[in-house]
Amino acid sequence: MPESRPTDLSEINSDDIYAKLRNDLAFWEPWVRKALDSLGLAAPGRVRIPGESTNPVLLTDTGLAVKLYGEHWCGPENHASELEAYEVLSGHGLPIPRLVARGELRPGGDGWSWPFLVMETAPGITWREAMAALDRPRRLSLARRFGAVLRRLHEVPLTGTAALRPGSDVFAELLRERRAETVADHREWGYLSPRLLGGVDAFLPDVDTLLAGREPVLVHGDLHGTNLFVDPAGERITGLIDFTDVYAGDPRYSLVQLHLNAFRADLGLLSELLEGAGWEVPGSFAEEMLQFTFLHDFDVLEEVPVDLTGIDDVGALARRLWGV
Repeated sequence: MPESRPTDLSEINSDDIYAKLRNDLAFWEPWVRKALDSLGLAAPGRVRIPGESTNPVLLTDTGLAVKLYGEHWCGPENHASELEAYEVLSGHGLPIPRLVARGELRPGGDGWSWPFLVMETAPGITWREAMAALDRPRRLSLARRFGAVLRRLHEVPLTGTAALRPGSDVFAELLRERRAETVADHREWGYLSPRLLGGVDAFLPDVDTLLAGREPVLVHGDLHGTNLFVDPAGERITGLIDFTDVYAGDPRYSLVQLHLNAFRADLGLLSELLEGAGWEVPGSFAEEMLQFTFLHDFDVLEEVPVDLTGIDDVGALARRLWGV
């Protein structure tokens, strides 16, 4: 069978076209093979897409993953964030797949160069797969172990030059934008009652007040159930991936996707994670975490497996979602 040739990347000239093609294996496989060949890396026998992602990600049977960054859907910012994160996280012993190489699909040409990164694949299985297969005690054990990993992640010195610079204002600006937009977004998403949403603006503090007195840490803003890998048999955390949403920010923000997406709002898992992390839990914890829930950049209630529409009070919602 003749080898397939890459399709012209110039076809991707709008957000809509990019959205249709970003997880299209037939489109990206020839480009990934060309990318690996340009770096002198072994040609894979099989290439696959593990699931939907913002940036095209393809896994190979040689143990490598290739991630590509277009000029649409915040691709330039995502590429810069990922590179900065790898530089900051290097050498700290965290379970992060090694960055093997980087390159460009169209180096030196006109227009977008289509940068890409080549990384080792994370061993083990995703958190989501593990949670579907494991009994309760092993789920709790893994949650506690990830608490220790999360603590180590937050202890990594902020040595970046952009989003991971200690004085970066990227995180605070994000929260300000979300504060202005969150009520309208939640009305559209429809998970919460109109009466409850009517009280959200008064419930949310000024962002400077919310962050006052807290030293920024390295925050992974997208700890969902397929960005975390585990070895169920050994009850080990084996991989942490996708650093396109990292910030020098407040560690409470990192809990939102982790608890509401990966843990599906399971308070037992959250309690074990907090114990494993040595996380101080003040009496105001549930209310603080609900504030960060409303200020998060994503639709974080999408994976919560309970009907919240009957809750009309923000305090009751805080206790239901975050009352450890």
